[in-house]
Order: sequence, then C-alpha cells, then structure tokens
Amino acid sequence: MRKMTDQTTKISYQIDYARRLIGTALGFSLFGIGGIMLCLTLIPLVYLFSRNKTQGSRRVRFIIGYVFSLYLKILGLFGILNIRAEVLSTVKECQGVLVICNHPTLLDVVIIMAHLKNIQCVVKNNLWKNPFIGGIVRAAGYIRNDLAPEDFLENCRKSLAQGTNIIIFPEGTRSTPGEPLKLQRGMGNLALAISADIQALTLNCTPISLTKADKWYKIPAKKFTYDLKVGPYIQVSSYKDDKPRSIRVRALTKDIQHFYNKHLGYE
Repeated sequence: MRKMTDQTTKISYQIDYARRLIGTALGFSLFGIGGIMLCLTLIPLVYLFSRNKTQGSRRVRFIIGYVFSLYLKILGLFGILNIRAEVLSTVKECQGVLVICNHPTLLDVVIIMAHLKNIQCVVKNNLWKNPFIGGIVRAAGYIRNDLAPEDFLENCRKSLAQGTNIIIFPEGTRSTPGEPLKLQRGMGNLALAISADIQALTLNCTPISLTKADKWYKIPAKKFTYDLKVGPYIQVSSYKDDKPRSIRVRALTKDIQHFYNKHLGYE
C-alpha cells in the first residue's frame, strides 16, 4: 500500500513538473511573440492618437504595465509562480523618485512594473536593439544606459520632473545566490547629481529560480513565490552638501547596501 502511495506521489510530481516546464517554455515564447505583436499593432495606434511623443511614451508605459500584469497571471495559471505584494499604496503615490530594488531573478523588472504603472526604466543598449522587444523599449521612451553622462543625467532629470519614477537595480546585474549584495555607485551618483529621493523595495524569491546562472529550463521542484515589500524612503538632502560628492555617494551606497544585506540576512 505504501509503495503504491509513493508511486502515485512520484507520478503526481512528474506531471506537475512537466506542466510547469511546458508553461515556462510557453511563457518565454509568449514574451517574445507578444513584444512583436505590440510593435506591429497597438503601439502604432497609441502614437497615432497621441498629441506628442511624451504622451505617446507615457501611454505605452501604461500598456506595458498592464501587459506585464496579464503575463504574470498567465504564469500563475500554469502553476509556475505566485506573487505576494505588500500594500504598495505609499509607493504608488510617489512622483519623481528613484525606485530601487535588489535583483535576484530575471522577472524582477516585470513584477515591479506590473505593480507600479507610473515608472520609467533604464535599459541596456542590447535591449534597445533587441529584435523582439527593442521596438517597445524605444516606443516607451526608456532611458539608455550608454548615453553620454550629461545626456543621461538630463534624461533622468527631465523624466523625474514630469512626475515619473525611475526603477534602478543598484547591483547593476542579478544577485549571486548565497552571497551578500555589493552595490555599484552609479545609483548614488545619479541620486545626488540630480537631487532625487529614493524609495527602496525588497524582492525575495523562494525557492530561488531564474538567477543569473540559471537556464530558463532549470526550474525548481515546486512553484516559486515572490514577496515584494516596501523598504525605507531615503531623502538625499540628509547627505549634506558640505562634503565632497564622492564621500556622500560612498556613504549613501554603504547605507543602502547595509539595509539590503541586513534584510537578506547577511548582516
């Protein structure tokens, strides 16, 4: 009897694993196909009925947030993931701030932008030229990270002045599981250069999946859960102007790094 029960459990696990693996494959395919379809259909219509490029980009960003929400629901239906988002009302009310978060997995930006619609994004050059989603990135008016320093700062300053928030992952890349976070100083330099306050978020994935070292098909033994929570609000004015900016950037980066490593159990 026990042997039959164990065999049934094993078969049930194998069926669940296969279902989630197929769902993961379909999810990644859907992401690319959906990007192409948006570029060919909805986005041209949005720009056609927009007064100017700024309005068009804002509307495209809203659509992206809505599509990301739908995409995550589809992944949830396949039993791939579950998302627990703390009440984000305070963050949704923010205007013109840098929203930062740790970066454990591939889906982090999708999850954040699905929950926070009024948000801008800094993207790598390879995404700008990506054949599947490059058109959406350009239509949304996202900020390229390879611009000349003054142009990059001006783009960020202009976006914040319009009340849009900018999402930044201060690690610069996805975290290495099991290792403390080491933040880059680019986020601190940006915040102090344009006097932008910072709203921190935290994101945990259990069991960990879709890390920098993982292939898309390397899925965990069970559905993984994301926990998105609100962290501290940091006013950059507290990092006084009576010290050189390099010292203030170092202090700001150190404080934020300490917060994340404490939250993650490394300090």
